[in-house]
Amino acid sequence: MDPKNNNNRMKASERSIQQPWRISPGLILMIGTGMLVSSWGYAADKTSDSSLQDQLIQKIAERDQVIADLQRRVQLLEQRAAAPEANRPAVASGPAATLAKSPANQAQVQKAPVKTQQASAAPGSFEIDEDAAQRALERTLVQTGALLLPFGQAEIQPFATYTRREDDTPLLIRSPIGPVTANQRIRRDEIDAGANILVGLPFESQLEVRVPGRFINEDATFSAPGLFPSNMKESASTFGDVSVGLAKTLMHETDWLPDVIGRITWDSATGSIEDNNILTGIGFNDFIGSLTFLKRQDPLAFTGRVAYKTSLKAEGIEPGDQVEFAVNAILAASPQTSLNIGLQQAFLQETKLNNIKIPGSDGVVSAFTAGASSTIGRNLFFSVLGGVGLTEESPDYFLNVTIPIRFDVPRSKI
Repeated sequence: MDPKNNNNRMKASERSIQQPWRISPGLILMIGTGMLVSSWGYAADKTSDSSLQDQLIQKIAERDQVIADLQRRVQLLEQRAAAPEANRPAVASGPAATLAKSPANQAQVQKAPVKTQQASAAPGSFEIDEDAAQRALERTLVQTGALLLPFGQAEIQPFATYTRREDDTPLLIRSPIGPVTANQRIRRDEIDAGANILVGLPFESQLEVRVPGRFINEDATFSAPGLFPSNMKESASTFGDVSVGLAKTLMHETDWLPDVIGRITWDSATGSIEDNNILTGIGFNDFIGSLTFLKRQDPLAFTGRVAYKTSLKAEGIEPGDQVEFAVNAILAASPQTSLNIGLQQAFLQETKLNNIKIPGSDGVVSAFTAGASSTIGRNLFFSVLGGVGLTEESPDYFLNVTIPIRFDVPRSKI
């Protein structure tokens, strides 16, 4: 063995023993890089966990909001199911809901989805039926002739009208002691009953048919100085004058201009002029032309009507022509009820008997009217109208009850 090689090995071993702490620079770089990457990964994981936690909290809050909203809706549906339909509230407790304004030329009760507007999301709020807020008002306008039915719908209006008349007429008669003044008092009760039939036609028009009957009870008392009063009671009943008419929308409401509906009607002479010695007031062929105006300022509606009526001679009697005026104000007091007041007036020309005018047969018939209407269910309606006479020629008072029933008609059958 070479002594020189042995000495070299011993020196190398001594250097290894004397410097155990010396490490390679490459190893130090690798260790540092690993620690830095680990630090960054830990910080990124920590940030990701924090963001995920915020998202979960937000989702939980949204879920709670949805659950609370569903609970409120369920509670509202339970309350509405328990209450009668007629008693549903019409005004939301939250912000006021805007009522849908229906077209002014036709009653908007067609087969369409019911539109509602969501009220405030606060507890206790509820939805309202926008169409219901106009239903009673529009039904009243249809009944008064200020609005036409849409194509595909029809309405039957059973009605009954009671009229009371009392007339005192002074007479000059001859007696054994000379001319004396007598008095004739007539008390008359009239009942007209029947049905109106309305059918909506294309082109914003409407067919109108009226089938009435009349019953009369008359009590006439005659009294004069020196004579015993005489009394006569008679009753009469007759089939009324059937009328047929056609109505058409001529103009729609724009700005300050109103809706305008034109109407022509033939009132046939199907009734009797006289029955049991009582003049019935019917039995003539009448032709009527009219214009009806409508201006809406929801919840109010104003209507006006002007008409001209002429009659043909029958049995030597020729009634005088008439010019009629009427104005009404109708208020939608609630989604189910409307109120109305109005004034009706007609100017009568003299009646002719055998081409000779009867003195005092002309005059002015005027009445103040007031009424109320209400919906009963979806298709049934109830209307009451009363009037008080304002002139001597007018009835003392009258009362009308009408129950319109609306239904759909297949368009293929019209």
